[in-house]
Amino acid sequence: MLLGDILPTSGEVVKNRFLKIGRYDQHSADQFDIKLTPVEHLQKNYNLDYQECRKRLGSVGLSGFAHEIKINDLSGGQKARVALCDLACKAPDVIILDEPTNNLDIESIDALAEAITEYKGGVIVVTHDERLIRETNCRLYIVENQVVNPMDGDFDDYRTELLEGNVFIIL
Repeated sequence: MLLGDILPTSGEVVKNRFLKIGRYDQHSADQFDIKLTPVEHLQKNYNLDYQECRKRLGSVGLSGFAHEIKINDLSGGQKARVALCDLACKAPDVIILDEPTNNLDIESIDALAEAITEYKGGVIVVTHDERLIRETNCRLYIVENQVVNPMDGDFDDYRTELLEGNVFIIL
């Protein structure tokens, strides 16, 4: 609903008209022109100079040699880093991350957690990754029967509730 992909069944969604929402999911890199390199992609879309592109790509953990490889030839993890860099270049007020740790190694997950923690805007994360949840100290919400409720406590409390059968996850 925040992105406008679906409409509410009742009520309305009211957003500030200047609000910029960014989205990252495991298919974010699929939108790129695969014939371009990561540097060319950033130059084309954000009018950045060569060194600024390399700096930004490096800041998301993309190795220098991969900056000049066609996006089509990058690994899944490398494409994920380009997509995260692309998202950061858009400078959204709110970021929605849908399973952002897919294709990321442990070091990249740690870097993502640090970036989320330092981010000055709003962040909504949908994840199964315990490491990311713990490192970002997220506020947890339970989605059940089409209702969203805040979880009292931390991840350990959530785990205990799951194991005791008090929380049900419906897929």
